[in-house]
Amino acid sequence: MYTKAGDSLMRKLANLIETELKKEEVCAVYNSQLARVWPRSIGVGKRKQKIKRFAKQHELAVTFYDVGLCAIFEKAHAPAPGARRVLVLDGHGDGYGVNPSRKRRN
Repeated sequence: MYTKAGDSLMRKLANLIETELKKEEVCAVYNSQLARVWPRSIGVGKRKQKIKRFAKQHELAVTFYDVGLCAIFEKAHAPAPGARRVLVLDGHGDGYGVNPSRKRRN
């Protein structure tokens, strides 16, 4: 599943996400952490594609927030018919534009 060069970093990221999802519904991974595994030089479209593949391999759902690229991971599950997920962003808090007390609406 992993290449030798990215093996350790992807495992660390997978472990970080897994640990966080045991405590919280979602795990936000910001650009600085994403760039360790998928360098910014790859280009946004290609990076998102690789991140989606990583999420699928780990049975996770991923949503992107594009200002500075933030990936929101959550356990993959089939949404209820007609359900919509909304991540409330307020531009305050951690400097990335994501409110640390993430609110979800279904």
